[in-house]
Amino acid sequence: MKRIAAINVSPRKQGSSTMLINLLKDASEARGDNIDIFHLYSHLKDMNAIYRAVGASDTVVICGPCYINTYPADVTMLLEELAARPEILRGQNLYGIIQGGMPYAHTHVSGLNMLRIFSDKTKILYRGGFVMGLGAMLDGRPLSKLPNGKKTRRQLELFFGHIHNGEDSPDSLYEAALMKIPGFTAKILAAYMNGKIDRIFASRGMDARQPSPYLGDI
Repeated sequence: MKRIAAINVSPRKQGSSTMLINLLKDASEARGDNIDIFHLYSHLKDMNAIYRAVGASDTVVICGPCYINTYPADVTMLLEELAARPEILRGQNLYGIIQGGMPYAHTHVSGLNMLRIFSDKTKILYRGGFVMGLGAMLDGRPLSKLPNGKKTRRQLELFFGHIHNGEDSPDSLYEAALMKIPGFTAKILAAYMNGKIDRIFASRGMDARQPSPYLGDI
């Protein structure tokens, strides 16, 4: 029986990251494991509960969205705070789940690489991760809404089995679940998603055509 500390590092409590972490909870409890779920952004002012859970766990799972090629910035702060407390990290297994809008693994995998680097510098053991593309299409809805939902669910169950067994999970596992999208289709999908973003901006009174303030003179 494993004791798992699962940390949702999304700013949203009801998004796709929560959906994935709830799937992990169901799979872990079905296997007889104990799992505690924490929402990082509810603990930013006092993370002692997270520190205690990590210290008492056999396994740590970090699950969140991909923002600009990696996890949200506060995940870096969490890892730095854990690294500053060596008494907490004592050889636990570490797994990552990262999901984002793009269908390709390479746009999200740097988040898992950050966990690899963290494990190289501390006494925690990175065992692998799972990348899920097209997560932005779900907005917290079930995996069945994804075009490749059945395959993703099947590969996730294998990933959860690796977590239960405390063994390495190879990248080939999540790669087998990713959609193979032709270049022409990818252009159509990109145009659709960019248009959706523009509509969200417009609904909030923002003009997406205005020049970026980050592109001005330095």
